[in-house]
Amino acid sequence: MAERLVLHVGLMKSGTTFVQGRCNANRERLAAQGILFPGPSWARQVHAVQDFLEMAHARPGKWAALREEIQAHPGTAILSMEYLGPIRPVRIQQLVEEFPGTELTVVVTLRDLGRNVPAMWQESVKNRKTWTWAEYVHGVEHEDDEAGRHFWNQQGAARVLRRWAESIGVDHVVVVSVPPPGAPPELLWERFSEAAGIKPDTWDDAPRANESLGAASAVLMRRLNTELAGLSRRDYTRRVKAFAKHTLVRHKGEEEPIGFAVPRWLRKRSGDESRRIAKLGVPVIGDLADLEPLDVRGVDPMAVTAEQEREAALAGLTVLLRDGDRALKRRDRAGAGQKNGQGNGPKNGKKAGKRKGGKKQP
Repeated sequence: MAERLVLHVGLMKSGTTFVQGRCNANRERLAAQGILFPGPSWARQVHAVQDFLEMAHARPGKWAALREEIQAHPGTAILSMEYLGPIRPVRIQQLVEEFPGTELTVVVTLRDLGRNVPAMWQESVKNRKTWTWAEYVHGVEHEDDEAGRHFWNQQGAARVLRRWAESIGVDHVVVVSVPPPGAPPELLWERFSEAAGIKPDTWDDAPRANESLGAASAVLMRRLNTELAGLSRRDYTRRVKAFAKHTLVRHKGEEEPIGFAVPRWLRKRSGDESRRIAKLGVPVIGDLADLEPLDVRGVDPMAVTAEQEREAALAGLTVLLRDGDRALKRRDRAGAGQKNGQGNGPKNGKKAGKRKGGKKQP
């Protein structure tokens, strides 16, 4: 039986891909410290959590297999999957019951909302959503539509922390703040390591993954989602999502990034969130001041011209036609561990059942 299980539950766009990749690339070094990062690849954790949450297209039996691997380990295990962050209390209780006698530590990585609004919109257009940038920002401000619910379900940090703290105790929940731009690149890993009980070592870097799109490419993806709404989920993932993740991102250096000047209402909301987190009394590694929202340099997606959108499309098409076979192989390798539907996550409104065996412009 595992002595301790570290659950890294997000939030989305808070350095999760970096942490997951670093753990995945250093299984042997972690094992030398008595720490299990279940595998053989991180994809196993994705599939297991999808099964636990009974998400669409989940693979039955994946959760039971992962649970058995963790329970058979005598030391610490780390499970990292951001779908777990916003789950409801009934699901949290089910999760706790899956590991009787094991000490649970929930690690929640948090990044400032100024960077996360454009990051979450971009993630949404990589996952079939058709909200324009203006519609998405309006939803984030007013929380009166699907776009707003999409954002705050994943980014309502105080609510997420309160649920976990009320379920497993304040002392078993740890906040790790993502350092601001310009901080040493290893600082996030050092903070996560402190929370997870990982000792210093020489760590292998993981390949970069889940890279961002430029503003024009993001606008192009939104338009493609509208035009290709009839594609099956499988075809969308294999064609359109792969086009974004492994073709358009290669043009990113030639595009302006998505820019965002933090409005007053978001600064107020961010301050409210930080005060609620402080009031909860959960331990913080880093500083809640890191969550002060930052302006993001770049271009407003609503200002992307038709010509810029065409240039992004042409650049993507050129890469696809020139390197099609190689791009396909890259997609297949990367797809083994991708978070399908990351922009959506679990639908928390779904009732938790008993488990058996455990044309708009941009």
